[in-house]
Amino acid sequence: MKKILRKFILYANVVFAVFLILSFLSPHLSPEKIWFPAFLGLAYPYILLVNVLFLFFWILRKKKELLISLLAIILGWSTFTNYLSIRPFRFMKKSHYEHLVREQRKTDHQVKIMSYNVRGFNLYKWEDNPSTCTEILAFSREEDPDVLCIQEFYISHRAGSREKEIYRKLNNTPYRHLEYTASNRSRNYGIATFSHYPIVNKGSIPFENSFSICIFSDILISGDTFRIYNSHLQSVNLNSQHYQFIDSLKFRYDNQQLEEIKDISGRLRDAFIKRASQADIIATHVASCPFPVIICGDFNDTPVSYTYHTIKDDLQDAFSASGWGLGRTYNGKFPSFRIDYILHSGTIDALFFTRKKVKLSDHYPIISYLKMN
Repeated sequence: MKKILRKFILYANVVFAVFLILSFLSPHLSPEKIWFPAFLGLAYPYILLVNVLFLFFWILRKKKELLISLLAIILGWSTFTNYLSIRPFRFMKKSHYEHLVREQRKTDHQVKIMSYNVRGFNLYKWEDNPSTCTEILAFSREEDPDVLCIQEFYISHRAGSREKEIYRKLNNTPYRHLEYTASNRSRNYGIATFSHYPIVNKGSIPFENSFSICIFSDILISGDTFRIYNSHLQSVNLNSQHYQFIDSLKFRYDNQQLEEIKDISGRLRDAFIKRASQADIIATHVASCPFPVIICGDFNDTPVSYTYHTIKDDLQDAFSASGWGLGRTYNGKFPSFRIDYILHSGTIDALFFTRKKVKLSDHYPIISYLKMN
């Protein structure tokens, strides 16, 4: 019996090691051509955890089978470092280090960038807090970024709306670039970039058959031009019923549960495919840009994805360079990973990165201090 159990564990270990290796390959495989590996990329942290457990199991038993998971983990070390950032200086109290960086901000040619998906300022009452919009604006004003990239931006033109309040609270970043994916006479919904520095040129990168959008704003800093991309890529579009199902998931293997799983899987697959196309379009646009670039936004995809790998290309990830930990940016149930990013050209240095754990949206705001060389 023990021999059979040992063989079962060994075979299971081999299967999960193969899954881990395939998850490393998923960022290089476009879901438009083959979508199944994208699911393994999404499940990467769980597959990695299982392999770590197998590794410790064989270590405790002092068996050479430990090499199965060990080699798989080593092969994907670069993938692991995209997921987890460990920087020695961040053992210092985070608030103290941020204070030191902030003090040098005006004298060290720094730009403070903030990216925030505000979920329409609680347009659909996801949060039982009528002052959500006011609190988001107050938080943004208090942080005082030089460049503020907002996704799911919403304003209403009706009487008593908060349009004037939004612009008044953000008057420390007076230059703005707004593009809308849905609008009418009474309301606008889309994406917005606010800047302390002059915006000398702007444009948009629309995507077919999608409310997603990417805009770019050329800002002038001390006589040099930098291009800021602000992007919101294809969402999975799960509704409250889907989240309730995920929250109470128990494997009953009945028809209703299988239909729910099939529906969610189909939505994930379609989103993977659409984001792959959007990522290709953005990467092509960035490749032709004559200026140093900063890409902010909600990619709706993890660091182990074709979307992230394609857009990042040879850019730097501010979180990987100067952040700490897992950096989870999604405040909802799923996918509860890092899906919001600040990427930048190699001529720009990331001095500090932080995620502000304010629960005013289903995303946490992310901030980076960048030295514009």
